[in-house]
Amino acid sequence: MALMRFGDGRKAPTFHWSAVAAGLFVALGIHIVLTSFGLGIAFLGAETSEGGNMALGLLIWSGAAWIVGSFLGGYITAWVADASRYIEGLFHGLVLWGTLTFVIMFLPPSTMGLGTMGADTFLSTAVISSVSWFVAIGGLLSLGTTIWGALVGSRVVERVETKAAEAARAA
Repeated sequence: MALMRFGDGRKAPTFHWSAVAAGLFVALGIHIVLTSFGLGIAFLGAETSEGGNMALGLLIWSGAAWIVGSFLGGYITAWVADASRYIEGLFHGLVLWGTLTFVIMFLPPSTMGLGTMGADTFLSTAVISSVSWFVAIGGLLSLGTTIWGALVGSRVVERVETKAAEAARAA
């Protein structure tokens, strides 16, 4: 069995928890603000719309907020980690995604926060099924956007380091 080597092997991949924390807070901030914005709009027009349409709209809006927050969080994570190699950006993005997904599932204002419901609250199987499908599909989409954001952030770091090295050689 042959082992594949990533990169040039001269530098071992480094991991920075502070970068993951920075990306996590950016992603959570974006998610909370966008979700709150959606809740405000939904309840502003709650008198004129049906409850089922409003719930579906909130679920979709919360998913979009999750995906946007994931991308920007991945970008920030790779940028703060100074991850100029794609493998470092990939690992930082994966850890960020896992941490972000765990936190979002227990976030009370989130429409995904089923774990925060009281013991006296009973949900129908249709609601549980809908939310489960939403979390599964949204989770996969956010995984892709988090990694995409981290790889884009890695690419930016690589370009900045290349330009800085060229400027230093020219001087």
